[in-house]
Amino acid sequence: MANFVQSISYSRAAPALRREMDLLQHRAQPSLCLMPNEALTPLHDATLQALSFYCHADGKMVSYAGVVSKTIQHGGQTFDIAGLSCVATDRSHQGRGFGLRTVAAATEWLEQSNKDFGIFTCDPGLAHFYARAGAWPVVPDVVLIGSRDPGALCSVSLRKVVLMRLFSTKAREAATRLANTTIDLGLPIGQFL
Repeated sequence: MANFVQSISYSRAAPALRREMDLLQHRAQPSLCLMPNEALTPLHDATLQALSFYCHADGKMVSYAGVVSKTIQHGGQTFDIAGLSCVATDRSHQGRGFGLRTVAAATEWLEQSNKDFGIFTCDPGLAHFYARAGAWPVVPDVVLIGSRDPGALCSVSLRKVVLMRLFSTKAREAATRLANTTIDLGLPIGQFL
């Protein structure tokens, strides 16, 4: 029997719980090779203040969605943004609604937060899942870049689609500046949403 979706600050999660989160990522992406006692790299950079949403079934963690947050500058304004990160469902539990419930819980938290907007990328084939789980629309006229540094990650070069929802009045009033644009996340090389 599945538990309800739970949440915790990633930085405050006990080491055993964080290991469960890490192991789920590896089960969901079998191409990642993991040795039984291998030390894992944290899922989220501490500066992004990740909040973890997860659920268990059959005695193990089966679904996960992180919400990472930061402040950016765009069009002469400061915005508090957040995005979904490290979303995964155990392959043996896919198609049973765990991922939908986990992403819905993370999205509901975002809707009630003080974030101006939510933005992240995904593979084009997953866009329908995010639309169904959290009403996340693809914004085809927005390019997301990690930074303006050479070698920074970019939604176009990664062949990802950008999903975005405006939450605050400030973001809705800036909707025209947040459309048909490139949004710089100001992240270190190698990091992305």
